[in-house]
Amino acid sequence: QKEREREREREHSTHTQHSMQNEAGKKVDLYIPRKCSATSRLIGAKDHASVQFNIGQVNEDGVFTGAVDTVALCGFIRSRGEADDAVNRLAIGKGIMHDL
Repeated sequence: QKEREREREREHSTHTQHSMQNEAGKKVDLYIPRKCSATSRLIGAKDHASVQFNIGQVNEDGVFTGAVDTVALCGFIRSRGEADDAVNRLAIGKGIMHDL
């Protein structure tokens, strides 16, 4: 009888699908890939050269307002040495920085 129970457990474990649920019980994805802000390429989980950072918004007095703009750069852009230019273009496009 113990062998039958083990067999049932094996059958049950092979047919169940694993998924993540949030606190409300809604199914959520295990991994959501990011996109490079400069090239719109997907940033893979194994792209260890990629970075993501927040640029804080300030008011007229230079005080942080609590709002941020998130920038993600893939390792491809960083390895070509174009990260600085890409961040400048993104900041100008979002109105954070004036054109040089």
